[in-house]
Amino acid sequence: MDCFDFPVEVIRTPRKRSAAIHVSSGVVSVRVPQSLSDKRIQDLIHKRSVWIKRKIKEQADRPASKPKEYVSGESFSYLGKTYRLKVVDGAEPSLKMKGGQLVASVPKDAKNRESLVKSLVADWYQSHADQKLREKVERFAPLVGVEPRSIAVKAYKSRWGSCTSSGDISFNWKIIQAPHRIVDYVVIHELCHMLEHNHSPKYWTHVARYVRDWRVCRVWLREKLHPHSL
Repeated sequence: MDCFDFPVEVIRTPRKRSAAIHVSSGVVSVRVPQSLSDKRIQDLIHKRSVWIKRKIKEQADRPASKPKEYVSGESFSYLGKTYRLKVVDGAEPSLKMKGGQLVASVPKDAKNRESLVKSLVADWYQSHADQKLREKVERFAPLVGVEPRSIAVKAYKSRWGSCTSSGDISFNWKIIQAPHRIVDYVVIHELCHMLEHNHSPKYWTHVARYVRDWRVCRVWLREKLHPHSL
């Protein structure tokens, strides 16, 4: 759409029942039901334009994080706690948490050690995210009164989780860097979509029943962590 002073990407999908707006790297993505007219979409964007421009400015003003080099001494977050990476020589590639450190064992003659360590770190995070997020879903689903059809851990570019109308829930594995209460909020956020598949006031009433400070959690995610991180 060319009628706005910021780039807009409209994504129409038959699985969507309500509109959702995401801002990432200065681009506004609007996911809408397939049948929604261009006029309705433009009205929606105009209505949220102040929020959109604020998000674009916040992201532009956010200092660029230094890319990880995956060398000894670098810090990595896991469930809100910081762990130092230690790269050591080993017979087989592996990564384990030992004594408050993430110890990566890499063969001495390995080519492109940085890429290998990066892969080990990502695999470790994804494995632990899968385990922890499943545990949290099993804990909170009965409280919310829902039963997800499936649970998956994926890599998303601009979201922390997703819930389909049929009850398939997925999470961005990078959320496992956040403190427990933030991860709990994300889990409950998606579970509550099984009760209300939108972001209406009724939906947020469900969320507030289990996470009273959900607004604080949402701000923390916006300011402290990004789906691209790690």
